Amino acid sequence: MNGSSNSEGSVHAADDQPEWALFTGMPEKPVEAGESDFGFIDSKGVTSTASCVNDLAEKIGKSRESVDLVWTPDSERMQVTEEVPALNKVILNRRKKFAERDISDGIRMGLVFGSMLIYTLYAVWSNGAKTIESFYTNQLTGLAALLFFIFGLLPFYEGWKLRRSLARLDVSSIQDEIPDARFDVWLRRQSIPVTWVLLACLLAVGLVQLYIDRGSGGISTSIQQAGQLKKEGIKLPNIDDAHAWWRVLTGGVLHGNPIHFLMNAVGILYLGRRTEALARWPHMLIVFVSAMWVGGIASAKLLPADPAVGASGGLMGLLGFLIIYEGLHRRLVPRSVRRRLFAGVALMAVMGFLGMSFIDNAAHAGGLLAGMMYAWLVFPPSFTARRPRVMGKDKVVGAAAGLALLAICALACSKILGIS
Repeated sequence: MNGSSNSEGSVHAADDQPEWALFTGMPEKPVEAGESDFGFIDSKGVTSTASCVNDLAEKIGKSRESVDLVWTPDSERMQVTEEVPALNKVILNRRKKFAERDISDGIRMGLVFGSMLIYTLYAVWSNGAKTIESFYTNQLTGLAALLFFIFGLLPFYEGWKLRRSLARLDVSSIQDEIPDARFDVWLRRQSIPVTWVLLACLLAVGLVQLYIDRGSGGISTSIQQAGQLKKEGIKLPNIDDAHAWWRVLTGGVLHGNPIHFLMNAVGILYLGRRTEALARWPHMLIVFVSAMWVGGIASAKLLPADPAVGASGGLMGLLGFLIIYEGLHRRLVPRSVRRRLFAGVALMAVMGFLGMSFIDNAAHAGGLLAGMMYAWLVFPPSFTARRPRVMGKDKVVGAAAGLALLAICALACSKILGIS
């Protein structure tokens, strides 16, 4: 396999511009454009028309949804809002509203989950906790801290950061954000069938888990049957294959609960989309499966006492891959968009610290490093704006990785259902 930078597809990027920066990188105007010269499409795909640019700005300002694309007589195709100077003021006003909303939501949810955190800390203390370790190893305390961070501190910080940046932002500087906006819209409109198949496989395993685990307590039946049990398997003498080699793989397609699945699914949908769009589908599958495997091994070696399940190793592999891959192909993605990946690593590190009593940080680290190593070994640095072409051997290895994933999911389902 290699990362040769030849173009492919119906749209061929020029050497000096990535696809999202081209005129053809934005979609054509909708049929409603024949009825009105102005209009927009929001994040839910709802189309609205306007009589003039002032009416367009007014309607965008009143919209509760984020606005992805607009059309005006000045362009033959759709544009991002940042490309229309007449909309700059309404963009700033909307961002101010979003910032205040995030701050308000962060304060409200912070009070709720902060109270929960204080209560769990008090409960641990009242039960005779003598050391600091007793507090941060308690799962309820860790869960409360994680919820406080995700739904309280994080939105408050994002709102505060946005409000602070708006204080230094003027109307003219919005033009500097056009590359970011175009890339985001372009990425959301890319076809990602293989990522959807990956999620469908994980969902199928999750549904089998829900069916088998109804009413079970302790370590759920599905995890006993197909999870990575490690030393916990000693306590389950009724499980003959508690330490089977294949559990390193099947544990990566199981999840502890629906929330665990949904959180991973959201991350895989975005990172899988970005990987499949920029590096193509074979590399997305290869990275996910190999990182899931390496993450499972890291978990078994570094955290041998705690059972482990979840696709987080594969998820972190995609994140690590993109960090290196986009660094090697700097012209493919705007610099500020690349920086978001490092924010993702920092976010996972904080979440891993707060939830260390139930989050498998070893699998996260192993998957992250596996994805980074794969990108570094496979792709040479590139100075072109073109996306790499899918080579024949890439497709063969990618298809093998896809078949391996299907086999792992099928094995997990058969073990959960007790089918030998």
